[in-house]
Amino acid sequence: MSKRIVGVAALALLCLFIQESQASAMPMFARKFGVGCETCHTTIPALNETGYKFRARGFRMPGTMGKEEEKTFDLGNAFSARIQMRYDTQVTNQPNGAPVANCVNGVCGPRTTTNAFSFMEASFYPLTGSWGKYFASEAEWSVSPEDFFEMENAYVRFVKGNDDKFFTSRFGVFHPWEGFGASDRPYSNVRTLFQTSPISASGRAIPYLFQPWGLDAVGAELGGDFDKLSLRAAVLNGTFMRWDAEANAFLAFPAQTGPWKGANQALSALGKRFDSVGHNTPDFSANVTYLLAKDGGGVSLIYYHGNMATPTHCTDGTAIGQTNAAREVCGVTAAGDVGTTDFDFTPATAFSNHFDRVAAYASYPLGDYFLPMGGFAYGRDETPVNPVAFPTVPDLQTFNSKGAFVDGVLRLHRYFTTGVRYDYFQPNTGKLSTQWAVTPYVNIPLYNGLQIIAEYQHRDFQLDATNNRQNDTFQVRVIFIQ
Repeated sequence: MSKRIVGVAALALLCLFIQESQASAMPMFARKFGVGCETCHTTIPALNETGYKFRARGFRMPGTMGKEEEKTFDLGNAFSARIQMRYDTQVTNQPNGAPVANCVNGVCGPRTTTNAFSFMEASFYPLTGSWGKYFASEAEWSVSPEDFFEMENAYVRFVKGNDDKFFTSRFGVFHPWEGFGASDRPYSNVRTLFQTSPISASGRAIPYLFQPWGLDAVGAELGGDFDKLSLRAAVLNGTFMRWDAEANAFLAFPAQTGPWKGANQALSALGKRFDSVGHNTPDFSANVTYLLAKDGGGVSLIYYHGNMATPTHCTDGTAIGQTNAAREVCGVTAAGDVGTTDFDFTPATAFSNHFDRVAAYASYPLGDYFLPMGGFAYGRDETPVNPVAFPTVPDLQTFNSKGAFVDGVLRLHRYFTTGVRYDYFQPNTGKLSTQWAVTPYVNIPLYNGLQIIAEYQHRDFQLDATNNRQNDTFQVRVIFIQ
């Protein structure tokens, strides 16, 4: 793409020659048990069977289930911190900060190139590990520049049984599922499209914002492991949305608190309003994973049923995208002009979208070096029969979404893993809305706390029968954890 990109990629490759020191993936576990990254990982961050079972047992090594901790508590063995920096080059019809989330009237303007170094985030892992005979905890708090802390994990886990058969439960904030193989964390920087792309996020139409990954709600999970089989089911607070003035769009948030901070206090930042549609309806998830091979071979089935208060009108009764008597649009115009953005999510101006997501993942290693992976997802959402003029949402109909990916991972060396992934996502199967992406990547774990992941992605958005928007992005992410 540019000489600058080539220079950064060369710098990343030079890091292969940095001298190795003591291995440490999640360093608090390396310190506590005296083991290296490859005990639990294929290529960081993906887990092998040992790492998957270690996490499921509540961060316990084989043979220690139901036993008291041999070592006295040491904060250094239960705390780690991580920082991430990145370099991005993007060539797109929709540069970051553009006032319009989509190309105006289906026609994209000239392509714009942006180059930037940035500090991505700092993450902290306090009080993460096993304690007592049956308990464990994990906390993962992340913060970005000019941002609040994001609570990605904050849960207590209870486990009881033996190495092969045990009961497990979690309560608190946690990721939607604990994956393995194709359902595990990616070898590249970004996840597949159907996990992280909401169907709609604009202020010009009814927003559909739920995405299967990245919204870590609070809840309770029960399950069990039976040799190679893992079963989980959870009840969750779910998610909600609100209007964001900087983005000129609706954004989704995980519901991590209740509708109050204390007796008669104001609504907390990550709570559902008590008067919003469906505020008292929990979400439900379930997943099944079967391990086929120790180095990433497995199958997973994941199901999620949720609800989200979804606005159709501003509080003055004007439908989203329409103009009121004062000539103010509700939301944002096609040209990016902001109008009325007062939304209350009550039954008079919103409905509860009851949605479902189901996904299947499969992977199996071929020899010692190649791991093919794939996944397919299907979704169902509700929408008003008349999304513009209805006053009280008398009838609902459904529309469907679907997505898939295939990924080929090639481990050429313990310091060098590469691969390429193809993504496909159709937010609404009844419309011309297909998205696809091709992402080649390089993952360089140096086993001294430092890791470099570089990727290029070409992504195509279908706008209508004759117009597409295309993004070309190159990203190098530098990660350091201790």
